[in-house]
Amino acid sequence: MISLDGSILAALVIFLGTAVALNYLLFRPLLRVQAEREARTTGLVTATRKRLDHQAALFGRYEAAIKQARMEAYRRQELSRAEALSVRAGILDQSRREAEDLLRESRETLRGEVMSAKERLAGEAAEIARVIAAAVLQRAR
Repeated sequence: MISLDGSILAALVIFLGTAVALNYLLFRPLLRVQAEREARTTGLVTATRKRLDHQAALFGRYEAAIKQARMEAYRRQELSRAEALSVRAGILDQSRREAEDLLRESRETLRGEVMSAKERLAGEAAEIARVIAAAVLQRAR
C-alpha cells in the first residue's frame, strides 16, 4: 500500500519541476520545429499551387492571344484575297473591253480594206472588160 508522507510531496515537486523543465527544454522547441516544418511544407505546396495557377492563367492568356492573332491573320488574308479578286476582275473587264475595241477596230479596218479592194477590183474588172471588148471588137472587124 502507498503511504502518504512527506516523500510524496518531494516526488510531486520533482514531477512538476521535471514537467516544467521538459515543457521548456523539449516539448516547446519540438512543437515549434514541427510547426515550422509543417508551415514550410504546407507553405511550399500552397506557393507551388499559386505558381501553377498563375502559370495556367498565363498559358490561357497566351493561347487566347495566339487564337486572336490567327483570327486577325485570317481576316487580313481574306481582305487581301478579296482585294486581289476585285483587282483581277477589274483587269479582266478592262482587258475584255480592250479586246472588244481592238476586234471592232480590226473589223472596221477589214471592212474598209474589203470595200477598197472591191472598188479596185471593180475598176480593174471594168478596165479588163474594156480591153477584152476592144480586143474582141478589133478581131471582129
